[in-house]
Amino acid sequence: MYSRNFYKDLDRTKIKMDVEKEGYHPLVISNDAGFVYHEHQHPETKLLVCLEGNMKVWTQGKEYNFMPGDKLIIPGNTKHKAVVGKTGCTFFWSEKIVV
Repeated sequence: MYSRNFYKDLDRTKIKMDVEKEGYHPLVISNDAGFVYHEHQHPETKLLVCLEGNMKVWTQGKEYNFMPGDKLIIPGNTKHKAVVGKTGCTFFWSEKIVV
């Protein structure tokens, strides 16, 4: 599930609180420009929220331009990959088992 501008006008603290209400425990991850997440999958559902910069994310046959305020949920056991944009990317990353 991709939600463009889902957290558009919220600061990091409020976003973190909202993500925690969903049962996730977000960590801040920062990657330099051009960093590549090669295609992979894992059993946990992944929730990402872009805080700064951008990256292209591919999953379930779709490409997303992941920008500040965007929320992306990748179901467990779903292949996905990403490439960080020209200015790098800082995002909340969290996973959980969804039954």
